[in-house]
Amino acid sequence: MNRGRKRPVAGREEILSTARAIGEREGWTAVTIRSVAHELGYTSPLLYEHFRNKEDLLTQIAVEVIALLEKELTEKLPADSRAALLSMAERYWRFMLEHKQLYRLMNGMDGVPIDNDMVGRSAQALCKVIAGAVRPLAGKDATEADTRMLGDELWALLHGMAALYLDRSAPFDLERVVNSAMRLVSGAAITPSQAAR
Repeated sequence: MNRGRKRPVAGREEILSTARAIGEREGWTAVTIRSVAHELGYTSPLLYEHFRNKEDLLTQIAVEVIALLEKELTEKLPADSRAALLSMAERYWRFMLEHKQLYRLMNGMDGVPIDNDMVGRSAQALCKVIAGAVRPLAGKDATEADTRMLGDELWALLHGMAALYLDRSAPFDLERVVNSAMRLVSGAAITPSQAAR
């Protein structure tokens, strides 16, 4: 029996970990302050000391997932620009396959409440990483705006294919994803600013 002994109070990381486990196991609609508290063996008020509401809790998880994706995309990339971009496309797809529920959350795909502004701000670093990866392949006359646009288009391609795959609308596979990404970047030799001239 535990009479007389105080149980340690759950901290922020334990709460996030428990919420994440529920979401990955049962889907994000199953994550509530009450369900997380119940799984931890606490009452809901304890969790409100750390998170304002379900949206705050899920937003924090989404922000952490974006940071995890950024780390996985950039770790130990090949020195060759083309090989680095291929590696990033492969890692993006593998991340989505290995973390389907987390991917859905960070992209707001399940209609659960997240703070889109906060998640969007945290994704800006990831946008810069992708733009940096395409910069050497964008052509010598590419402007900063061209590079940013190509990075956005690459991310849109990768995410679009992932979303269609997850919703079972299209049977994409890694080879098709990588080939599409390389076709997009190879076609970047004529930039929007050059075409406007």
